[in-house]
Amino acid sequence: MSLRVIALTLLAALATAFAAEQPLAVGKGRFDFADWDGPPLPVWYNVPGSLTPSSPLLFVMHGLGRNGDEYRDQWIALSEKYGVLLVVPTFSARDFPGRAGYNFGNVFTVDGTRRPQGQWGYTAIERIFDRVKAVAGVTAATYFIYGHSAGAQFVHRMPYFLPGARVAKLVSANAGAYMLPSFEDAFPYGLKDSGIAESDLKEALQKPIVILLGEADIEPNHRSIPKAPEAQAQGLHRLARGENYFKLASEQAVRLSVPFGWKIATAPGIGHDNADMASFAAQELFGKPH
Repeated sequence: MSLRVIALTLLAALATAFAAEQPLAVGKGRFDFADWDGPPLPVWYNVPGSLTPSSPLLFVMHGLGRNGDEYRDQWIALSEKYGVLLVVPTFSARDFPGRAGYNFGNVFTVDGTRRPQGQWGYTAIERIFDRVKAVAGVTAATYFIYGHSAGAQFVHRMPYFLPGARVAKLVSANAGAYMLPSFEDAFPYGLKDSGIAESDLKEALQKPIVILLGEADIEPNHRSIPKAPEAQAQGLHRLARGENYFKLASEQAVRLSVPFGWKIATAPGIGHDNADMASFAAQELFGKPH
């Protein structure tokens, strides 16, 4: 590598770091985040006009389209309405290929090798939380996280793999398939061979998790619904799969004698659409706006 290329690479890295450390201005924007062991992540955000040091911080996880900018735009009005600092990282298909790279948290390679925790998508969320707090001047000790579709798959797995994450509440909306809370089913559709222990399962069952389902998300042949036999065994469509997932989790909480912290909620008349689900998710996360 020539000295000129090295110099340009260093300058680009310094510019990215400098830009990320600048205070976030009110309104929407983007910065690139590289302070973790995985590839750099574009981070789209919205700083509400009512931001204060005590404002809540919400991560929104995009779907299969890897379209964090669109998800950010669909949530801006709610960010302003609730006074929430909105953060939407984007996991590109190039750097995080397939379901293993994004939906399943980048915990395993495609061939099943478990990655170091520093490369997990969940670790990125924790690191971005620290960065955004620093540059936005907020003091929240915890954050909220919502995911739709592929993002819901990412979110509902998080409590199992990273039980110590500083999450106040999680909302998983319209996931196409689930990692069932059962050691009889193999990963990625269950806990067998996942590296998750029963103690992790017990802790996850006590977390404040909302399984949010569109009542009209009932198309069995939807273009993006997982169609593997293990996924189809979970239910005919997304609504049924979510209901079955919640039921199994509640039964596991009874079997393991732990308090069950989850809730199931539905969005009447809503199908597989993040923009339509967002207002329902916001109420589950923050209640009715003042």
